Amino acid sequence: MPETRLLIEIGCEELPARHVRQLAEGLGAEVHGRLAEAQLLEGGLAAEVHWTPRRLVVVQEGVRLQQAEREEEVLGPPARICFGPDGAPTAQAAGFAAKNGATAAELYRVTNAKGEYVALKRKVGGGEAAALLGAIIPAAFGALELPRSMRWDGASRFLRPVRWALAMLGERAIRFRLGELESGAESRGHRTLGAARFAVASAAEFPAKWLANGVMPDPEARRQAIQASLQLPPGTRQRHDAGLEDTLVGLTEHPDSIAGSFDASYLTALPEEVLVTVMRDHQKYFAVEDAHGRLAPYFVAVTNQQGDPKGLIRHGNERVLRARFADARFFFDTDRKLTLAERLPLLEQVTFQAKLGSYREKSKRIRALAVWLAQLWGADPAAAGEAAELAKCDLTTEMVKEFTELQGIMGGHYARLEGKPAEIAEAIADQYAWEAPPRSTAGAAVSVADKLDTIAGMFSIGEMPTGSADPFALRRQANGVVRIVIERKLKLSLSAAWRQTAFAPAAELGGFFKERMSFYLREAAGFAPNFVNAVLAAGADDALDAFERCAALAAAPDLGAVGAVIKRARNIVRKENWAETGFDASELAAPAERALQQAVAALPEGAGYGAELAAIAALAGPMETFFNEVRVNDPDPKVRGARLSLLAATVQRLSRIADFAEL
Repeated sequence: MPETRLLIEIGCEELPARHVRQLAEGLGAEVHGRLAEAQLLEGGLAAEVHWTPRRLVVVQEGVRLQQAEREEEVLGPPARICFGPDGAPTAQAAGFAAKNGATAAELYRVTNAKGEYVALKRKVGGGEAAALLGAIIPAAFGALELPRSMRWDGASRFLRPVRWALAMLGERAIRFRLGELESGAESRGHRTLGAARFAVASAAEFPAKWLANGVMPDPEARRQAIQASLQLPPGTRQRHDAGLEDTLVGLTEHPDSIAGSFDASYLTALPEEVLVTVMRDHQKYFAVEDAHGRLAPYFVAVTNQQGDPKGLIRHGNERVLRARFADARFFFDTDRKLTLAERLPLLEQVTFQAKLGSYREKSKRIRALAVWLAQLWGADPAAAGEAAELAKCDLTTEMVKEFTELQGIMGGHYARLEGKPAEIAEAIADQYAWEAPPRSTAGAAVSVADKLDTIAGMFSIGEMPTGSADPFALRRQANGVVRIVIERKLKLSLSAAWRQTAFAPAAELGGFFKERMSFYLREAAGFAPNFVNAVLAAGADDALDAFERCAALAAAPDLGAVGAVIKRARNIVRKENWAETGFDASELAAPAERALQQAVAALPEGAGYGAELAAIAALAGPMETFFNEVRVNDPDPKVRGARLSLLAATVQRLSRIADFAEL
């Protein structure tokens, strides 16, 4: 059956860079799925998607021009109500036939498990793709999941107003509507480098005609264009920043790079993080570094233009950056007129959460918790306590009010400039610890204390995450706690930690943290889901211990055989509702039960989980022999009790590392 290429383009006002890729991929998946459901696809080729801030593009190869026609059987009402005593069709039979485009004469009887029914054959499919696409495309567009939306033509909603729509099936324009907007056979070029509108005669013209009108629809081509256009001074290089590059790819249709410079005195007048934050987060500039990785007095701006022959764009960006750096220097000098300790009273005016008080109150709580954690982990409690108390003081500084991305980081710099010990300054700077764990154990104590206080406080007032909603980022906070204790190898009983917070532990906290541990162990550590489930089923109070058990399980010999017999033992114990694990060894007379009892008693403890798992794997034989040779439900109550207790004790002992039945 003939097939061809389908091209769809939805043109909008500039879409947010962080959402445009997701929208394009969602549209491609929706279109592909609906085409497949309508039996309009030949082969299994996925839809190809492209995007710019002004357009979502889907290209689907192998689209049939017409559906394949097929015959299907349609089951109708029971035969007893469809035919009269004389065998003539009743009104019910005629109605069923008419509903399906047939006559009563075409009905026949079929018998199934429920009885005798009437049925008919009807032809389905055979529809033209052009006609079907008029409904498929709007349905696919309307099914997109939107992070937020706005009304753009009275009733229709999308992230931004839709300005044009195009669909070509080979050389045929497909007509469809998005709200009040009707599709056409034209697209729009780059705002300054291409035609305002250009006609499209065929899907085969994509992407050449777009490129001729200043639009690079392929995001990877734009990424390469950004890199290829760099012209930096000798001995310097663009500092790698994948996140910023992704943003700029999503902000441009025809990118070009321009190198600019700034006064080198700023390199010593302001911390590097301030300079990079201003360039990256506020101006979308790449930082530039020398061959040793030190920040250089240059930047790279990516434009949505082609070239800058007169240098006007470069001069404009330099002027803007100069003003931003001057503001930052003023904030930096102003902030240093007060020490962090002198700012503590100002925290009383900064609300943490309406029901949980000010940041001054939070500082007191996390100080107490950080001191406890530092003592637990062998760090300096005085350093951890002072860092915790001063950690939030930079929220009152002008620098952090202007550049909120620098909270914590600026506190660390101000502490260092005040002459605080490096351990305290680093602990303040590392308190949020999103990208990497804190550098010191005292810093880990401060960071974990801050996060545990936030989580426990929010849970205590009923502000826990629900579904996808997590307005206080509590999952991220919990992920941070799990990551810090595991990657810094710090033992921490979460149940004990909750008791050290200022809030009554909520019942939901255990399950919440177990879920976060599972996420880390699967996604970050890469352990198999069944290993993670087995380990957490045996205990989820200490994240580092859970990690170590997972690592030992992953390196252990095959535990399938012992897992099967442990599961059998557990099922027997549960069926008998037996909880007693103590028994009289003198009641164990059979060789097989004595052998099992001795093998379990000989399991190593304190030699590491790896050695213990190797010994557990060897228990498959004694346990299998026990089940083959020993009758658990012995007529003698004492013998029966001893054997059930032996099994209960065995299951309990072998479940210390993992619930092997989960494997």
